Amino acid sequence: MHINTPRFFATYSVLIHLAMSHTIARLSLLSPRPVILIGAAFLLQACAVPQAVDMADNWKPVNTLAANPQQIPLKEETELPKFQMLPTDATLRHMLERWAKENGGTLDWQFPSDLTLVSGLESIKDNNLQRGLNTVRRNYAAQKLRIQVAPNRTMLVTKLP
Repeated sequence: MHINTPRFFATYSVLIHLAMSHTIARLSLLSPRPVILIGAAFLLQACAVPQAVDMADNWKPVNTLAANPQQIPLKEETELPKFQMLPTDATLRHMLERWAKENGGTLDWQFPSDLTLVSGLESIKDNNLQRGLNTVRRNYAAQKLRIQVAPNRTMLVTKLP
């Protein structure tokens, strides 16, 4: 059995432990000197660990700095759709209020109640406000929702008669 293997150390540790525990039980009544020697042997045995794996050739420094600056081309961000349902939109009123702000206007909510969001709104991903509002109108037709955008960009939400 090779000395530097973990199996050797495990076997060695068990044998030392058994021998020491038996010896301590027998000699502890006789003299304090053997107990001290056996304790020192226990401490030395605890330090017997296998060598660490050499990883010298598998790493390279993270913060290496070049002498001259280099240009890194930036990826152009694609324009995200302004008018879509987001996870932060809790209700229809909150979503339309955000849409009105992104359109540069305000929301005038005159509908008698707020409405929950429906799954049909997940398909809206557009930069055209009118197309997005048409999808909203279709999804809330049963509630007689009327949405109008004034020339000053104010979005008016009322109930149809």
